[in-house]
Amino acid sequence: MNRTNSILLHDTDGLSRRQFSLAMAGVIATSPFGFGAARKTADQLLPMDQVAPERRNEVLEIVDSFTIHKQGKPESFPCHPKLYLALLNEPSLTLALWKDLSKAPVRLQLVGPNQYEGDDGMGTTATWEFIYRSARLHAMYCNLSHIRPKSQSKLEGRIVLIVRSEYYNPRNAAEPPVVQHDVEAFVKVDSKGWRALAKTVRPILEKVLEQQVQEAGWFVSLMGRLVSQHPVWAVDVVKHDRTIPAEYRDYFPKVVDAAKNEDYSSGRPSMRNQTAQVQPKDVYR
Repeated sequence: MNRTNSILLHDTDGLSRRQFSLAMAGVIATSPFGFGAARKTADQLLPMDQVAPERRNEVLEIVDSFTIHKQGKPESFPCHPKLYLALLNEPSLTLALWKDLSKAPVRLQLVGPNQYEGDDGMGTTATWEFIYRSARLHAMYCNLSHIRPKSQSKLEGRIVLIVRSEYYNPRNAAEPPVVQHDVEAFVKVDSKGWRALAKTVRPILEKVLEQQVQEAGWFVSLMGRLVSQHPVWAVDVVKHDRTIPAEYRDYFPKVVDAAKNEDYSSGRPSMRNQTAQVQPKDVYR
């Protein structure tokens, strides 16, 4: 297990601060930023005719003239597709489970159809929404604001986040299905005076985005593994969290029952000794 993944699994408070500063807002990877690579167009990323008309121009602007771009590496992990999609489609479920395991001062609430707002308790606030959803492709649009604690300077930007997913069946019935996904982010910084600060601030933002893109994928895969192995805990947490919409609380137990491991534990999970990635070559579609 590499150092970054070790930090993810063992330093829960550290992940809370880094992960939710951007990932909670939708920016949830070690490839170059690709300034010399061929640019992708919005039409190559998304079926733009299915994106809400009021968001199309903004998506086109962000993708075509981004400030920072990041393409994460694919990650493969054991997870039932229905559970994976529940955690990805309904962030309030994922956040409730995470908050039960950490002391993160984060807040997230559903404010409209497919629309969320929240903050990480450390200066980052965001409003974001799903602009496209299918089993294999999710796209999110985010307005992000961050106030730097020491200087109180404000950084504002817009983000388009793309999540691509594939699903694989195991080679034998004793093994769970496998999900492979990757995360791509396009960020456009809108703050006044950005150009003057770019030389010193940009390297910091690029490093943060690099961490967030990778950790955003790890976060969903980690929760999927924990729920599969500890279904009683997961159902109980969601059942008693009244901030989660009732329809989510009602269907979640059915999803968990279908996804639980045969050797599941009835106890509360530990963040240690989580399984590493599996390789797609070990499974077939």
